[in-house]
Amino acid sequence: MRILIVHNQLWAHYKAIFFNELQKIINHNKEDLLLVIQIASIEKSRVDLGNLDNSIHQYPYKLLHNGTLEDVGITKRIFGILKAIKEFQPNIVNLTGYYDFASWVILVFCKLKGIKTILSNESTANDHTRNGFKELVKSFIIRQFDGYFNFGTNSENYILSLGINKNKMLVKRNCVDNKALKEIYLEKISERNDRQKELNLCFKNFIFVGRLIEYKNLFHFLEAFNTAINKSVNKWGVIILGDGEQKNELKQYVLEKNMPNISFQNGVSWQQVPEYLALSDVLVLPSYSEPWGLVVNEAMACGLPVIVSEKCGCAIDLVKNEENGFTFSPYNYEQLTNLLLKFMNEEVDLKRMGNVSEQIIKDYSSENVALEMYQGFQKTLQQN
Repeated sequence: MRILIVHNQLWAHYKAIFFNELQKIINHNKEDLLLVIQIASIEKSRVDLGNLDNSIHQYPYKLLHNGTLEDVGITKRIFGILKAIKEFQPNIVNLTGYYDFASWVILVFCKLKGIKTILSNESTANDHTRNGFKELVKSFIIRQFDGYFNFGTNSENYILSLGINKNKMLVKRNCVDNKALKEIYLEKISERNDRQKELNLCFKNFIFVGRLIEYKNLFHFLEAFNTAINKSVNKWGVIILGDGEQKNELKQYVLEKNMPNISFQNGVSWQQVPEYLALSDVLVLPSYSEPWGLVVNEAMACGLPVIVSEKCGCAIDLVKNEENGFTFSPYNYEQLTNLLLKFMNEEVDLKRMGNVSEQIIKDYSSENVALEMYQGFQKTLQQN
């Protein structure tokens, strides 16, 4: 079995760990070979989040462009991938999207050459307002693939709604480096009190991690917190960890509303995220839309309870209401306020919920997902 995977950016640490695990499985069978085509080094939005660490990539890969993804033209993308396919001669190709002309060209080429194809799908029905004609076109394109790796139940359900056979659904989990995150978290938790004083934080904190952009629904979150803190006798704070186009607006909003205990921290690389999770008690992801939401995996790997919008792809798979956290409608201000109050008024057991988070996330390890993916490649090749 010769597997070729097309991936967008070399920078993505979690994908590197995952590809490493896949390579470990392949090493046990001398007839298997893996090659990952990395289209570019990094996306422009990630440039400020740390330098590229090439040492983590312990699998065979070919880099098409040593720069940002946005600077790779369609022609360079098509001919670079086609050249790699001709040289490597895979019998199965995994594409990470169906939304651009390059993907369509590669898909058609593989069909003509008898090469099996698998689509890695992040989309869910909640991502955008769906147009009937576009959905018909999309359904036609997607049906040309031989198998599907989906990021969660919602992602799988969306593919099924387009008329795809359930037998072709191969993977429906997403993962981070659980072990590394937990190790960093445990190393930093002993410094919690000193770091909180240094950063002028509360002893108990909610935390948001991500880009500060419109669909993350942060104004709604801050408004809900402001209402909750005025109703609670206990002092809690909010850590906003990240950068983005709304950052100045959010800071101005906090000043105008005279909101207490809100701390804005600059975006950091994945290795530093557990340092801030160690200063926090509950993760909040209030997004209007999110294909998955890997920050929820990160928080759960560190043993935190989570409050997650039901519009996030991971919510249905990772959040067990009243067990390791809660889901809510991102449009329901009162619901989010009441959930924040449950934690602030000590109506829930933080430690017990955190323990449940860790138990749930064990199944979403890079080792498990890599094995599931490898078995998916095998199953697809065996199909007529």
